[in-house]
Amino acid sequence: MTPNPALLALFTDRAVQQNRVTDITLTDSVITLSLEPEIVARYVRPDCQHPVAVQPHDCEEITVQGLGVQGRALRYRVKTRRVAYTNDAGKFVTFTVPVPGLRTDLLVTDEVLEQALYFIIDRNLSLPVTAEMLRELYQVDTSASALERWKTMEAEQLPSVGQLIQHLNEKKDHDPASG
Repeated sequence: MTPNPALLALFTDRAVQQNRVTDITLTDSVITLSLEPEIVARYVRPDCQHPVAVQPHDCEEITVQGLGVQGRALRYRVKTRRVAYTNDAGKFVTFTVPVPGLRTDLLVTDEVLEQALYFIIDRNLSLPVTAEMLRELYQVDTSASALERWKTMEAEQLPSVGQLIQHLNEKKDHDPASG
């Protein structure tokens, strides 16, 4: 099915809004959207002083789970793209173009991760119950051990208590109203 703008408007998640949808397939139990990330002409890279031009290198197709709708599973068939450039040291380097709205490392959308963390942290549900809720409500297949890894990965990105106190102290020192 060719992507129809009216149909695409029904999908409000970041993955659809920020990537190029190339195809939609509907079955009784699954909605599958084919996505490709937009490739820009130049990228800022840590090993280059100026944004660099890239050339296509290779691609791979993966399947990512989204929050299902109306009893149907939502799957994204994503064409991940690797591009290449030569860095300032003259070395040939490749990287995968980011796919906004998707966690390609976890094979889920940002919304699935956010919903899982909401169940675990805000609602204080156990990992097995969260896995069951995701399966029953959104047709997302995952396990308690995968949810534990997701939770740990996200927690590791948060600042420590000491960093939070330091940040608050810096903010207090620079806030004219505190003084």
